[in-house]
Amino acid sequence: MSAGFAIISPISSPDDHFTNLGANRANNVEYEFEYVSLRKGEHLTSAMKALNPRGQVPFIIDDGFVVCESSTIMRYLCQKYSLPDHWYPADLKSRTGVDTLLDWYHSNLRATSGYVFMKGMQVSVFKMSPPREEYIKLKEDIMLMSLKILEESYLTEEGSFLLGASQPTIADVLLGCEVTQTCMLDEADRERVLGGKPKIAKWLAALEETTAPHFAEVHTTIRSTAKEMEASSK
Repeated sequence: MSAGFAIISPISSPDDHFTNLGANRANNVEYEFEYVSLRKGEHLTSAMKALNPRGQVPFIIDDGFVVCESSTIMRYLCQKYSLPDHWYPADLKSRTGVDTLLDWYHSNLRATSGYVFMKGMQVSVFKMSPPREEYIKLKEDIMLMSLKILEESYLTEEGSFLLGASQPTIADVLLGCEVTQTCMLDEADRERVLGGKPKIAKWLAALEETTAPHFAEVHTTIRSTAKEMEASSK
């Protein structure tokens, strides 16, 4: 590449969404995208493990420098390409708030995708053996508590985004993409998980509207898959 970087990712990862709306679309930063199919195990090939020994995606390659982990990738892009300050504020207190959310996410709200995978995709999409009920329950408990904290503590009336911000940060992208994955659950389960959480619903709507059309574009695949799964279950 003559400029920019390459991103190796499955569809709908948070950093892919951020790359589209924050880096490329808004600031004309050039990049290449290489899709990796988790279903086919493409992330576990020797070529991929040579770049990331853990065999995990997403990661980016910037002039030979490999950056892993979604939150680290987004921090890196913000600073490397001097993206608008609202994504990752220079103000120490504001940035610390964003960092707190990013760190909290990995041990808490991240359980959402694990729950969604086991309930909605492990058997029907990936054709794997059914998960053990205790594993589902563990992910469910962490997810529900995290969503409660998100609704009652991290979303306020002061602004449309996390911690009362008036514009989205990379934490909104990371957490918003995670919660959006609940579209893969059946209608009853989705209502049980997100019902009665008006702040989350309002926040997701604001995030999609503010970043339009990129948020919807990046989530096209999982939303269409969700519709297919719903139709096949009837």
